[in-house]
Amino acid sequence: MRTGRRAAWLVAFAPTLAPIGFAHAAGAPDIPPQEIRIIGESGEVARRKPASEVEAYCLNIADKAQDARYALEQKQLTELETEIGKQIDALEAKRKDYQEWLEERNRFLDSASTIIVDIYAKMKPDAAAAQLAKLELDAAASVIARLKARQASDILSAMPPATAAEIANRIVEKTSAGGSVEEKQVAESKS
Repeated sequence: MRTGRRAAWLVAFAPTLAPIGFAHAAGAPDIPPQEIRIIGESGEVARRKPASEVEAYCLNIADKAQDARYALEQKQLTELETEIGKQIDALEAKRKDYQEWLEERNRFLDSASTIIVDIYAKMKPDAAAAQLAKLELDAAASVIARLKARQASDILSAMPPATAAEIANRIVEKTSAGGSVEEKQVAESKS
């Protein structure tokens, strides 16, 4: 019963208490200050004479000030729209780079046919290492990348260390997300 009276009291006096912030604290929306209108005997709204020079000045520049606020807000919105457009363009460029990297990666992994991979998988590691070491780096790396991890490690360990390192480096470049266009650009800028 007591909370019902409190709620009724809040509903009844919220408009009165709004200017002092009570309604805002209770979660009600802010209500802008209301303009006092004086209606004459003819039914038309009569203009109230300003009480002071300050009030007269404020009334005279109210429209200009509002126009200036709107112009400033419009300028800020335009700047934000431009900035968002730039960010969207940057994201599109990154998406395109990633798409190109993904296509290159898939081409790399698909370049070793299943038959060749099966042949090297059934060979002894030292024989496979000798043959793969003589292949082009991309082809050898593609074959090794498609082998099981245990077979690939046995073959790489049977190769000369420099060749194994080059092939492993090629596999990392082609298959890891870090081997994208950006990494290549950084490497080129250092040299």
